[in-house]
Parts: sequence; C-alpha cells; structure tokens
Amino acid sequence: MKALVAATITTLASSVKVTSNYLFLIFAFIASMGFINQASAETLNSVSHIHHVKVIEKKVLVLTHEGLFELVSKNDMKLVGKDRIDVMGFTTLGKVFFASGHPAAGSKAPNPIGLVKSIDGGLSWKAVSLVGKVDFHFLEGARTDLYGADSQSGDLLHSANSGKTWSSLGVNTFADIAVSPEMSGMAIALKNSELLLTESAFKTSSKIKSALKFTQIEWSKSGLYSLSGNSLYKSTNIGKTWTKQSTFKGAPGILSASDQMMLVTVGSDIYTSKNEGKSFRKLP
Repeated sequence: MKALVAATITTLASSVKVTSNYLFLIFAFIASMGFINQASAETLNSVSHIHHVKVIEKKVLVLTHEGLFELVSKNDMKLVGKDRIDVMGFTTLGKVFFASGHPAAGSKAPNPIGLVKSIDGGLSWKAVSLVGKVDFHFLEGARTDLYGADSQSGDLLHSANSGKTWSSLGVNTFADIAVSPEMSGMAIALKNSELLLTESAFKTSSKIKSALKFTQIEWSKSGLYSLSGNSLYKSTNIGKTWTKQSTFKGAPGILSASDQMMLVTVGSDIYTSKNEGKSFRKLP
C-alpha cells in the first residue's frame, strides 16, 4: 500500500506544479478514500487510485485507475461505459467528453492513449490525437480550447481546435487553469497562489492583483470561482473583485464546477451546491 500511495503522490506531483499545502490536501483526500489490492471500484472505499473528482452538468464523475465512474453516493458508483481505461485527465467541450491516460488492464491499445473523446457520454471512446505519445494528467477546456499537462515531457500543451492539433507552451508551471466559456484564447492560470490572465492562450499574460492566496479556480457561465483558505469565492469581473460564497470547517481540496452544480472536497467529505456555492450539502 505504501508503494501505491507513493505512486499516487508522484503522479500528482508530475502532473502539475503544485504548492506543498495543496499537494497535501489532495493526498489527504485520496488517502482517506482507502486503498486495497484488488479494487472493484463499486464504492469510493474500493477504488485503488483516484485521480480526480469532477462535476459534469449535474453528475459527479470519479477518475480512477479502474475506469470512469459516476458517483451516486459513497457506497454507490456506476461504471460509465464498458471500457475501464485508466483516466488520468478529463474535461468536456460542450456535450463531448475528452480523456487521457492509459488503456485498460490487458488491453493491446497503445500506451498512453493520447487524447480520446466520447460523443455518447463516455459509453464509447475514439482516438483524437497524440496516441502513444502523450499522457495528460491535467486537462482543462472550454469552447474549442484545450490545455493539457503531459506527465512524460512535463510540458503544457494547447489546442485551439478541440484537440486535433497541439502546440507546446513549454514546461508547465501552473497548478490549475480555468478556461473562459465565452472567449477563445482567454484563460486564467494559477501559479504560486496567484492568478494570471491571458487572452492569447498564454503567449502573453498579466497578473490579476488580489490579496487572496488561491488554491483552485473554476470558470463557468455564472462567473469565476476560487478556493482560498477555508472559503469559496466568486468573481463576475474576471478576478478584479471577489465575493465570499461559503466557508468550510476545514481546508478544501478539490473544486469542480459546471453551469448546473458545484463540488468541493474537505478531507474525505464531498460537498455539492446547486446555487453557485451559496450553500452546500454533504454527499450522504
């Protein structure tokens, strides 16, 4: 188990340049889910390796070593589709799912799988690009923009055409990226607890001044959301000013948001909100 935990930390550290505090929070969340040698992944406690938890529309999806799962409750997870690919990176562009990682155990598919997409909600997957070349442990997108951090080269890659072609932005130094749902080329990156705004897909960028020390960012049509300290904040003017939405009893780890729902993890607990983070309920 110690080897698995060490591998989990290594995977997270190689996927994104994160602060020690943030890495500890993510490790604490993953470790608290439990590790066993033969995982069935029918519940959170049976998953051997959780890579991330993301909100897609009104669903909570769990990226695991055993495949992509929909989380209904801590004791109820449903496999999405039949292909148990090791989902390392995951995002959506509209209704289309995009993923990266490794083929299922026993599969003869190229490893890594590069970028794959699903137009049927994850029931089936089709190769898009970089097959056998790239393993994105960090994947974010909106409109037709995709950003991915390759665990093998350490580079941050950008695609302006939904993953068909890519350009390198050099070594990744960002802990998180929030992509504008309204304007192509616009995104906000998190680096050393500060935010950087770009309107040119990071060819150039400028610092967003704030007294807050950020740990996570998300961008939906209702606004920009961030975690700082024990609280969730919202901005409707691209980070110039922030309004506190909620405060948690403990340090939040993961933030994920769609236009319909928001998710925040605190330790091993998962909280969801359907009113833009003004109130949360703990997953039963």
